[in-house]
Amino acid sequence: MSLRSLSATLFSVFGLMSTLAYADVRISGSDTEENLITTAIMQYQRGSKSDIKAEFKGTSIGFKDLCKGAADIVPASNKIQADQAKACADKKISYLELPIAYDAVVVIVNKSNNWANDLTMAELKSIFHPESFSKITHWNQVRMAYSDAPLKIVSPDTKSGTTMFFTERVNAMRGFLRGDTTIFSDHGKIIDAISEDINAIGFVSLGALVERKGNVRPVPINFGKGAVIPDTSSVLSEAYGPLTRLLYVYIAQSALTKPEVTAFASYLFENGDRYARFSGFVPLTAASYINDVRRIKTGQ
Repeated sequence: MSLRSLSATLFSVFGLMSTLAYADVRISGSDTEENLITTAIMQYQRGSKSDIKAEFKGTSIGFKDLCKGAADIVPASNKIQADQAKACADKKISYLELPIAYDAVVVIVNKSNNWANDLTMAELKSIFHPESFSKITHWNQVRMAYSDAPLKIVSPDTKSGTTMFFTERVNAMRGFLRGDTTIFSDHGKIIDAISEDINAIGFVSLGALVERKGNVRPVPINFGKGAVIPDTSSVLSEAYGPLTRLLYVYIAQSALTKPEVTAFASYLFENGDRYARFSGFVPLTAASYINDVRRIKTGQ
């Protein structure tokens, strides 16, 4: 048995190696961008024989893989942080940081919830802040006019860039959740959980609501100038500003020496507008995608 065959067998039996190990194009990162990236892969592979493997275990996992040379492309729902960038620098791994779409983090409740018609940023903090654990336990503690029903909080896990972004913007405490939060590994499971619980509240990517609508509705957020519904218009106008973000794709510069990586990455951004819209995100300008393709092809 060859070393490669033995390694593949060890992975399948014992889970010792990543499925990315021997792919032509290795992708690891955000589950927020899973629908966008996998759709692009499926369409691209209709005309390509490249072996493209992708795992969507979270932005932080993707950056770890990037910085240890285990991933070529990292979809990321937040910018690389200082400690992550240092880990790459320590390994002498440089990368391109390319925006691919706008997104919004959407606060959602069950459709049968008929009291939470809007929330302020201060009220979001009262719900999600770690110090609210065991103190804010019912909806009417958030706003007196709301139901006296118990508050059930749902969130992506702390490997998620969405959680990092939301907790930083709402709580000013990046990555910290209150102790009674029910945690799920992907946005679809959050939508399912809230669909089944009238008292639940959580947050997901705007794109997740397109992929799996469920029995949920977005809660308009009042940032000080009236309640704003998260949609394409409010994202582009910046009315949903504090909870609007860019989604990124990071590419290891060393990986761009592989023609398979350059070809797929170029295809992804050449069709960025189409895949962003299909996945429920808000596309960037045509000029932005053209510039991204130029950077991929020049490696700069």
